[in-house]
Amino acid sequence: MEKQKTTSGKPVHTRKVEINTYDLGDHRVLVEGKLVDTRNPTPLPGEAGSESVLVHHLIARIWVQGPDLRITAVEAEMPRIPRVMCPEALPAIQQLVGLKIITGFTQKVKNRIGDVKGCSHLTNLFLTLGPVAVQGYFAAYGRRPGARSLDNPAISRVIDSCHVWRKDGPYVRSLAETTAKEKKGG
Repeated sequence: MEKQKTTSGKPVHTRKVEINTYDLGDHRVLVEGKLVDTRNPTPLPGEAGSESVLVHHLIARIWVQGPDLRITAVEAEMPRIPRVMCPEALPAIQQLVGLKIITGFTQKVKNRIGDVKGCSHLTNLFLTLGPVAVQGYFAAYGRRPGARSLDNPAISRVIDSCHVWRKDGPYVRSLAETTAKEKKGG
């Protein structure tokens, strides 16, 4: 099969996701994500083209307490939905409160709000908020003394979360060396 250029063809669906993290002080962050789906109708031959249609506009928020990255509160809004029964999935998201954003987070989210227990689009948005919460927390608190130490619970939670953060990799080794030097007072 011949590989196609990614820009060839007419776009029929667009999903935009925007996520922002806000420092709330006292090792707390708010992560807010917005998901917008639009469909570009494909007219039949001889028909006039029509405008894009907004299908989903969803907003999800998690409040995260560091350094253990525990979700302390969640909320979601559905400003635009395709079906009147979509909001029936909203109560399930409260099951995310108390989760820590650590290895296994994805599966725990799916177990609690995935499939028929929730909205698949909202579930995907919450799944995306987890890693962004880690990035946002480190952006807010990662430059403080001791923040890059392996003794920091927030750091230990990302060990083995990806290739760069693998336990036996050069980056984690360099953090271990820095931690040892800091303990010696140097």
